[in-house]
Amino acid sequence: MVGALHGFVALGGSGQQAVQVQVGRGMWDSDLPLDLDELVRITGEPVVGGPGSAGEGLRHIVVPVQVDGEMVGSAGVVLAGGSPDGGPVDTEAEDRGVWEVVAGLKRFARLVAVAFVGANPLTTERAAREQEKALIRAGQALSSTLELRDVLHRILSELQKVVPYDTASVQELRGDQMVIVGGHGIDMEVFAGVGFSVEGDGVPNADVLRRAAPVIVPDILGDHPYHQFPHDAHEMSGVRGWLGVPLLFGNECIGMITLDTFAPDFYSDDHADVAMAFAAQAAIALQNARSFDRVQREVGERRRAEAELRRANEDLRVRMAEIEALQDDLRVQAERDALTGLYNRRYLIEVLPSEVKRSALSGRPLVLVMIDVDHFKGVNDTYGHSVGDEVLVALSSVLSRRTRQGDVACRYGGEEFVVVMPGVDAATGLDRAESWRRELASTPLGSTGEIRVTMSAGLAAAEPGDDAETLLRRADAAMYRAKQAGRDRVETARP
Repeated sequence: MVGALHGFVALGGSGQQAVQVQVGRGMWDSDLPLDLDELVRITGEPVVGGPGSAGEGLRHIVVPVQVDGEMVGSAGVVLAGGSPDGGPVDTEAEDRGVWEVVAGLKRFARLVAVAFVGANPLTTERAAREQEKALIRAGQALSSTLELRDVLHRILSELQKVVPYDTASVQELRGDQMVIVGGHGIDMEVFAGVGFSVEGDGVPNADVLRRAAPVIVPDILGDHPYHQFPHDAHEMSGVRGWLGVPLLFGNECIGMITLDTFAPDFYSDDHADVAMAFAAQAAIALQNARSFDRVQREVGERRRAEAELRRANEDLRVRMAEIEALQDDLRVQAERDALTGLYNRRYLIEVLPSEVKRSALSGRPLVLVMIDVDHFKGVNDTYGHSVGDEVLVALSSVLSRRTRQGDVACRYGGEEFVVVMPGVDAATGLDRAESWRRELASTPLGSTGEIRVTMSAGLAAAEPGDDAETLLRRADAAMYRAKQAGRDRVETARP
C-alpha cells in the first residue's frame, strides 16, 4: 500500500466483532498494532508517529475507517525514514511526503468503508435507515427557507452522509449550459453562475441530460468516452471519481447533481440510486425557486405596470387640469371684455333671451340699463386713448362694485355698457343707475385728477310681450333721450 514497508487493514471492535487484521503486509500480516489502533479510536483522527516510532529509521501512519461517523476499523502503514545514503535529512520535504501519504491513506480508508458496508448485513441495514432519515431531513429543508442556495446546501449535506464525496454541486439547465446554483465543499462565491456546456458528447454533463439518467466516470484521469472531460481546473483539483445524476421534474430534466471524490473507482450504481432520491428533492427545490422567481417577476412587473399606470393617470390628471384651466381661460376670453373684465356683448346676447323668458314665466320684474360715456370721443382726441381706456375702466369698476352677484354687467361695445338686473323693478333700478352716474361724475381721472366724465343712461323694465331685442331697443331709445336732454342723466323708457 502506497509503497509502504508494512501495512494493515483491521476491522471490528467498538461494539463490533473482535478486531481482526483483514489485510496485512510485512510485520503486520497477522498481528495488529493495538496501541496504534486504540489511539486512532480514541482521537478519531489520523495518527502519525515520528522516525523511530515503529523501529529505527521508520515512521508509522494509522487512519480510522468510519461508517456514518462510527469507527469500524483502522488502516496503517510504516514508511522508511531518514536519508537513503546516510546524509542530512530534508525534514520539510519528508513531512510533505508523509502528509501526502496520509491523504492517500484516508481515500483508501473510504473505499474500505464502502466495502465493509456491502459485506456487513447489520451495517447495510443501518445504512438504509440512515438513508431514510437523511432523505426526511432533506425533505424538511424544502420548507425551512426560501433561499435556494441554503436549501441545496442542506440537501447536499444530507446526501454526503449516505453517499460520500469531497465536493458536490447542483447545476441548473439554462439554455445550452448547466450552471452551478448550489454546492457543498466548494466556494460558492467563486463557482456560483459558472456554466458547463451540454452540447455534443464530449462531456458527461451532456450524457446526463440526454439520457436523463445517472452517469459514472470511475476515473476522470483514466479511460472514459468523454474527450472534453475533465477541463484543466477539474484535472488539477485532485478529483478522480465523478458521479452525475439528473434533476427530473415530471418528464423534464431541469438540471443535475455532480459528486466528486478524490478516490478513483469509487462510485457505484448503488450510489447513483441513492443520489437519485436526493436529486428528486433538489429538483423540487429548484422548481420551487423557479416558480417563486416567476411569481416575483410577475408581481414586480405588475407593480411596475401599476406604478406606470399611476404615473400616467397623474400625468393625465395634470394634463386635464391644464386643459380645464385653458378652457376656463378661453371661456373667460369668450365671455369677458379684455380691457374692463366685464362680460362682453357676445355673452349678453347668449343670456339675455333666457333672462327675459324667465321673467315672463315667473312674473318677476327685470330691468335693463343701457349706458354711454358722454363726450367720449372728445376725451380720446384731447387726452389720448390711454386716458380713454382709464375712463372705461373707471366706469366698469363702478358697475362691478355696485351690482349684485346675479346681475349681468357687460361692455356692449366702444363706450357703451349694459346692466341686466333680474328681480329689480323700475324704481329700484332707477335709484341704482343714478348712484352709478353720481359716483362716476365724482371720480377724478387723468394723471393729476383734473379730468371728469359723465354718463347718460336709459332704463327699460321688461313688459309683457318683450323679447331681448325689444328690451334692448327700448333701453337704447331712453338713453338717446337722456343724451338729447343734456346728458349726465338717466331716462326711463316708455311702455
